[in-house]
Amino acid sequence: MKTNLFKEKRTEQPFLIMAHRGFWGGNILENSIESSILAYQAGADIIEVDVCKTTDGVYYLFHDGNEPKLLGHNTNFKELHSSEVESALVLNSIGTDSGSRITKLEEFLAWLPEGKLVNMDRSWEYFEDKNYFEIIENSGKKDQLVFKSPAELKWLEAFSKNGSQLNYIPIINSREEAETVMNQTGLNVIGLELIIDDLNSDLLDEDWLAEIKDKGLLTVVNAEHLGKGFNLLGGLDDHTAILNGNDWSSITRLGMDVIQTDWPNFLNQFRKKNARED
Repeated sequence: MKTNLFKEKRTEQPFLIMAHRGFWGGNILENSIESSILAYQAGADIIEVDVCKTTDGVYYLFHDGNEPKLLGHNTNFKELHSSEVESALVLNSIGTDSGSRITKLEEFLAWLPEGKLVNMDRSWEYFEDKNYFEIIENSGKKDQLVFKSPAELKWLEAFSKNGSQLNYIPIINSREEAETVMNQTGLNVIGLELIIDDLNSDLLDEDWLAEIKDKGLLTVVNAEHLGKGFNLLGGLDDHTAILNGNDWSSITRLGMDVIQTDWPNFLNQFRKKNARED
């Protein structure tokens, strides 16, 4: 039986670290090869990147909605031609010309080192595009990738149709959504990304989580602090951990397999420290 790289990696660590859009800042752009290099160096096991397509069908690493910050305008990325993207002035974290350009998906996959793992986010609206899956297949890196989407039937059906052999993780807000995913045939589900608005959520029920793990599924949670109004992990996040003496124990004691963060370096320091103490 073929080994799953994500599950195999999990056996090497008490939990895996996933870096949100890589590790970026200064003149290092989010969703780029450079931010991925830094994230791996900082201790991340998995890089999360966002995928977006231009009007002429070219795929890039970009999270739409960030056009004002990165491109200096309000036109949605999906409404741009690739020629406009290629010629665009791309801004760094202080709003000046970075001298870089937005990374093409094919370039990223060509660069991706053997064995390095990536979470492909924001691409669910392309699950009907066979060209998207051809890019993945032709890269030779498909086993290093996991794809995710909300647990909506239209996305589940599209992925089961065109990506049935690929690793898949749904975004789960309730047990009912998890059941919907489990009842969908043709999906290679390797885990569940849990959105937890309250620490009393039944998604944290020990018996239910034990059932999920007995099925061989990874559990993923989000620790990144996205700003006021966001609550992805019952009020726990990067800030509460880092600003409390780099103490992530409130999060790690939940027993999740993968923690997504904007600060992989600090979480890796905590992981190493605990490993030494154990």
